[in-house]
Amino acid sequence: MAERQIRFDALDAWRGIAALIVALFHFQAAGYFYAVPLVRHGNLAVPFFFVLSGFVITHAYRSKLHDAGDGWRFMIRRFGRLYPLHFVTLMVLVVLELAKLAAMQFGFSAAEGAFQGTNNISSLIANIFLLHAIIPFPDLSWNAASWSISTEFYTYLVFLLVYLLSGARHRLLGCAMAFVASGLVLLNIEIFHPQLGIVQGMGMAQCVFGFFTGNLTYELYLRLRDNPVFQGTRPEILATILMVLLFWFKPPFISFDILVFGLVILLFSYEGGAVARVMRAPALQRLGELSYSIYLVHFIIFAVMFVIVRLAQAKLHVPLIGAIGGIEVMDFGPSWLMDLVALGYLITVVVCATLTYRFVEVPGRRFFNRLSRSRVQPEIPTGVEPTQA
Repeated sequence: MAERQIRFDALDAWRGIAALIVALFHFQAAGYFYAVPLVRHGNLAVPFFFVLSGFVITHAYRSKLHDAGDGWRFMIRRFGRLYPLHFVTLMVLVVLELAKLAAMQFGFSAAEGAFQGTNNISSLIANIFLLHAIIPFPDLSWNAASWSISTEFYTYLVFLLVYLLSGARHRLLGCAMAFVASGLVLLNIEIFHPQLGIVQGMGMAQCVFGFFTGNLTYELYLRLRDNPVFQGTRPEILATILMVLLFWFKPPFISFDILVFGLVILLFSYEGGAVARVMRAPALQRLGELSYSIYLVHFIIFAVMFVIVRLAQAKLHVPLIGAIGGIEVMDFGPSWLMDLVALGYLITVVVCATLTYRFVEVPGRRFFNRLSRSRVQPEIPTGVEPTQA
């Protein structure tokens, strides 16, 4: 069975579903959706994406990284997969910040000045160089979801170094050591330094541990793929139940969640059951294809919507924004109306993601793939990057 000929359709679909959950997680509106635990714990999708990324990147590259030249091409291709859309969405936010600056010149007030607070110049520079979750900052900045893109890019570098330094004979050992070391670091942070935020070390630890969990999950996949116990509908139903339980109850340790996500991905990777057949539906496959765009675009759509509602509130002098648990939420009608607004938001996100996928993601990826001048072009599943909160 040639590794490059396999496409994990069910996992693609799960990535798309998780991307929509992340979008709903960030959408602050006082509807029924907002209170559902699956939505309120939607940021768990990010460690899921880290594990999935480790799985599919290992699938695409485990037999193609032999020397520095291969590594150079690998990093160019991964940069081309992540950076074009990140840069475009960041520039959109810069334009919005410039619009805020112009509006303030004409007497419009804002809760925070332009290029101040979390969206200041230093955080902008860090975002441009994908360092905004590597260099410790007080909080998330600019496109908040993109913190995971920062950690993902440098985790690729860690993965590459482990592969090249371990050598072909000892790669499994090297990856196992990286898995154990990053797991211990993450567990130490969770137990003894829980005050650290995701842009202060927690995020990078999650990403590295999640990635190498996915890496070892793929190695298990190769060794167990002829075992009928792991194939069919029953393992897929079990994996679905595990996913729902994790998102519903959200266990306190991300390190535990990551390990369970590895099991979920393993059980779905064989794709021989009824659940996998459902996940191959064209609409779900399209969601998986758009997942990276959904992940980076949704935060901008919501931010624009919230600004519009805030301006309307100031203009009309009627309360349109309330609070739930100390968090500002849009609240200008009954819960069912706010859920309709949430559905409209999701539709808008998918439409915009379709455009950015076609006009930013695909051209950007092709350009950097050509730039890499790779003589061997591994087939890389689309959208393998995290879609995180």
